[in-house]
Amino acid sequence: MLRKKKNTTEPENEIKKELIIGKWRTDAQPGNDSTFKDYRYEFSKEGNIIRSLNDSAMADSSFYAWNNESNLEWKKNATDTTGVLYKVIQLTADSLQLVSKDSVTILFTRLK
Repeated sequence: MLRKKKNTTEPENEIKKELIIGKWRTDAQPGNDSTFKDYRYEFSKEGNIIRSLNDSAMADSSFYAWNNESNLEWKKNATDTTGVLYKVIQLTADSLQLVSKDSVTILFTRLK
């Protein structure tokens, strides 16, 4: 009798959602969504996003949630039932790449 070894590795397209937690930055890039330029973002485990311009003391907040397809939904308020949907192209320990429905790519780099 032959036994087939169970594949215990995760699928390549599986997103490790916990990697989003932490501090990130975006840089001005040609064709980038201008609302994301030159900001610092802090994603929390609870779904909060704190955004500040570079190292400014002034900040604003928004919220995120994951949908069933592992897409990121960016919301203005925690109680919003819908938000702006972004497809997660890449999420690693050092980078996060999102694409909007308008095909705008936003690249985040983790702050060290």
